[in-house]
Amino acid sequence: MSLANCSRCGRVFSMFPGGRDVCPSCVKEEDENFKKVFHHLSTCPAATAQEIAQATEVDIKEIYRYVRENRLRLVKTDTGLQCEKCEIPISQGKLCENCLKELSKEIKSDIDKFKTHRKAPSSTKKPDNDPKHLKERRGKGH
Repeated sequence: MSLANCSRCGRVFSMFPGGRDVCPSCVKEEDENFKKVFHHLSTCPAATAQEIAQATEVDIKEIYRYVRENRLRLVKTDTGLQCEKCEIPISQGKLCENCLKELSKEIKSDIDKFKTHRKAPSSTKKPDNDPKHLKERRGKGH
């Protein structure tokens, strides 16, 4: 446990290793804001982020953070949230469906390349840790 400054309000608080950089008071406030946004979306599911921000008085950046964290999904894609790669409007996460698929293909390709390069070519020499080889060595020397 170490002391840290809250990234939202600047207060000093005790932070646990791997914990968030937000003090308990701000975490409570964030939770209350999320409940306001979630409630508004349950009554007006087609609301844009701008409309939600105006109705709940929650900062629009915080609403977009909820969407990026996949805690919320906006039905309407307004111009505030864009794919981080191609910049088209999205309603959830950080990447659009097409960029996610492309990234997935690239990762799979890299994994396949890694696997093929990692396989050692077969040789006729027995490895030193092969149990049969060890038995044969022991038998000859003893």
